[in-house]
Amino acid sequence: MKLIKCYVSSFGKLQDFTYDFNAGLNTIKQDNGWGKTTLATFIKAMFYGLNDSKRSVSENERLKFKPWGESAKFGGYVQFVWGNDEFVLERYFVK
Repeated sequence: MKLIKCYVSSFGKLQDFTYDFNAGLNTIKQDNGWGKTTLATFIKAMFYGLNDSKRSVSENERLKFKPWGESAKFGGYVQFVWGNDEFVLERYFVK
């Protein structure tokens, strides 16, 4: 599988954010607090869902990454290639 692009409507601190992946290895080098872990969690959540089985905000991804604004759409999409086919996986989470 090869990631092509992702769009985050709203997820944690990332809002209206697009990232285009390059061929080969992609490295995101940013300052602490930029949102690197949030982006990694977003990509994982697109494919596997959010871990919301815990009560603690620090362990419950749905609570930890939900948007603060009530009108913000919680989710986005990931565009990827699997074999010879291209897919777009779009997912929005219920608050």
